[in-house]
Amino acid sequence: MLLLFGCVPAGSTLHAESERASPVGAEDTAPEPVASEADSAAEEVDPSTDGAEDTAAAGEAPACGDDACDADESCWDCAADCGSCDCPTDVEAVFYTASAWNVLADALLSDPSPCADYYLSIPAPSGDKTTARADVAGEMHARSPRMHAMAEFHWGTWAEEPGSWYDKGVTFRARMDAAGYDVDAGDTWAINELPSTVRYDDATRQDALDAFRGLHDGPAGSTPAKGAVFVVGMGHGTQNFSVYEPYVQDWLDDATFWEQANLHVRWWAQEVYADPHYVCVDGSTTAERATAVNEYVQHFARHAEVGPDSANTAQSYLGRAYTPLMNAVWGSESGYGDTTVTLEQMEHFVSLEVYAARAWADDHGYPDGRVGFAWDRQDGVADADLEVLAGRLAAAIHYAYDAGGGAAQYACSPSGAYTWCACYVDGAAFDDGWQTFEEW
Repeated sequence: MLLLFGCVPAGSTLHAESERASPVGAEDTAPEPVASEADSAAEEVDPSTDGAEDTAAAGEAPACGDDACDADESCWDCAADCGSCDCPTDVEAVFYTASAWNVLADALLSDPSPCADYYLSIPAPSGDKTTARADVAGEMHARSPRMHAMAEFHWGTWAEEPGSWYDKGVTFRARMDAAGYDVDAGDTWAINELPSTVRYDDATRQDALDAFRGLHDGPAGSTPAKGAVFVVGMGHGTQNFSVYEPYVQDWLDDATFWEQANLHVRWWAQEVYADPHYVCVDGSTTAERATAVNEYVQHFARHAEVGPDSANTAQSYLGRAYTPLMNAVWGSESGYGDTTVTLEQMEHFVSLEVYAARAWADDHGYPDGRVGFAWDRQDGVADADLEVLAGRLAAAIHYAYDAGGGAAQYACSPSGAYTWCACYVDGAAFDDGWQTFEEW
């Protein structure tokens, strides 16, 4: 994934629900309202690595279809036998995974939201990024029919291939089929690293639209499939927005682009890798920290929301497709922001991000039940630690988006106490610059 940084950046068992005391001290005891959300350009960093290929730990699928709700079945994985869950909101949890996807998938399966479908992007093989990684989709299906694989269409690699972008998309869909992806079962594609030039360059926009259409259509006779687009983002610490904001406005004004995106793209996933150093401020409340998250991660759709009539098409589309791709990559020094914090603080941070997105959806038309995260194993991080982090992330999503609707505070603990949302990082300071996107 690519993350553009602004011109002047500032400086265990799975799913254990122990509510250990936060170093921040006493936390809030009631849900608080969450306020709102902006950037410039400089250098690009690509932290993506395929990593070691995980070995699947696929379990047996429940024996659905016998008209009996057996002990190993539930409304989540066997609605035909057990009935539908009480889910006023359908949850779509979207993940960009560069490595360790099985660690994440197993954690999500161990503590699922009964209202969720989980979509994990699977990186292309490092030897040939024009192909789709084989066998992984079947491993996801074996875990649960509610877990789906998204094959990575690596934009930078395909840019070097001959032919039209429409044909490239069609070709990739054929390679997905050969690799075992099943769009009829919920699998789909994900474009990784849609370049930043799409903000202002008409040729890039047309290339993107052609690729969207080819990936959606597939070869003759294919089932049409809407997918995800991971869009290169700006660093959380950005302070100079003089270049970025006009580009965003120009893009949001391009009604034709958003009309076509609506036809072919299901999740518009802006790379907004929140950084705990701009969120986890000493003495702040959960609402204040969540506001700092949302000012950044919701800024793109928020700007369309407050825009003129010329941005109405973008606003309408983003209202049903915008998916902030937030940060669950622990130990990153750059690329995903600075997440070189303790594991416990990273657990608090991912819980807070889920809380922020869930609370924002209560008062806005987006992101509804869509929630997204980047996931990647950094050098020196053990699987045992990743399992702890994945378990906390799974629990936060589960309880924030639970049967009956859930609520934001349950991302912080199943009891509704704010324990797991009380993050603290020494020297952290809010970046108020993103508030510029609250007005056009």
